[in-house]
Amino acid sequence: MSLSIETCRQRGREAVIALHGEVDYITALELRGTISAVLGAGDVDMIIINLAGVTFLDSTGVGTIVVAARICADMRVGFRVIEANPFIVKLFTVVGVAEMLGVPVEPDVSPQVAKPRASSSASRVA
Repeated sequence: MSLSIETCRQRGREAVIALHGEVDYITALELRGTISAVLGAGDVDMIIINLAGVTFLDSTGVGTIVVAARICADMRVGFRVIEANPFIVKLFTVVGVAEMLGVPVEPDVSPQVAKPRASSSASRVA
């Protein structure tokens, strides 16, 4: 499994991080490191994650992107995802993070809401 990451600047204080390949449990650490390095430089107002070249995205990849968005919000740095393929748009919509990531919500797809589990004590008969 491989991931190629290219970082470039546009319009002064915007950093574009373009991903090519698979963003999964193995490669997410590399993405996290790249985002941390860009933020650590302290000279960005916006991070844009370009997913045009992503061929696979698992839950660890989604989580890495969501955590990056939250950290950017805490640091008052803009964050958005661009050029996600239809599968990834649907994935972001289903897990309920599309709007947070600046991705248009997939029409006719509802986010999945976790149903509360019955507690084990409630299922016991006295």
